[in-house]
Amino acid sequence: MTNINFFGGVDEIGGNKIRVEGKNESFFFDFGMAFSKANDYLSEFLQPRKANGILDFVELGLLPCIKGIYREDYLRHVGLSYPKEPSVDGVLISHSHVDHVAYVHHLREDIPIYLSNESYLILKALEDTGTSSFSEYLHLKKTFYMSPKVRGDGYKRTSTKIKRDIRIVEPYKKFNIGNFQIKSAPVDHSLPGASAFIVEGEEETIVYTGDLRFHGRNPELTRKFVRKQQRPIQPS
Repeated sequence: MTNINFFGGVDEIGGNKIRVEGKNESFFFDFGMAFSKANDYLSEFLQPRKANGILDFVELGLLPCIKGIYREDYLRHVGLSYPKEPSVDGVLISHSHVDHVAYVHHLREDIPIYLSNESYLILKALEDTGTSSFSEYLHLKKTFYMSPKVRGDGYKRTSTKIKRDIRIVEPYKKFNIGNFQIKSAPVDHSLPGASAFIVEGEEETIVYTGDLRFHGRNPELTRKFVRKQQRPIQPS
């Protein structure tokens, strides 16, 4: 039996973090920032402390307290253990708005990130040009590490850049996470690359729409997705 747990995106704008669990595998639909919760505590000039790892985010309820999904450097810096293997098998990104993708920054680099090519290019631009302390979407800069100075005594702080496990998905082409068969379905939204996902498990099918619309520049994408999900009524 498949279990679905919501850690955001219910009765609020954004913040989608939806965990789908099968018998031996699990994944997230999106991993975004909840605007309403963030606005309760934060502002442009009042942000979580990077030096406090993920503790500010967890304490304020911005991130779920789940073992095995967060990055090593943030955990070790605050004295928390780092499991050898991740506890989820992937994150499916519907599109690159921050309320769906912002908190990927905090995830460990060995969790595969599945997204469209357009979403990849948008996140690359945001990562390359952004000034935020929390915008490592495609790469991860391991911080809080010290190494001996080349000249003289003592140590200096070092930062190592590591590429995340990024996997570009093609429209309606199946890929697998464990026993789940998954297809990405392009939909129309206010930026390119938005996708819905169709997940076929052993007993049921899950459809995740992400954000979509019918009145934009490419409504035919959304209509095609809807047609794909229509099922003929079986006679009783």
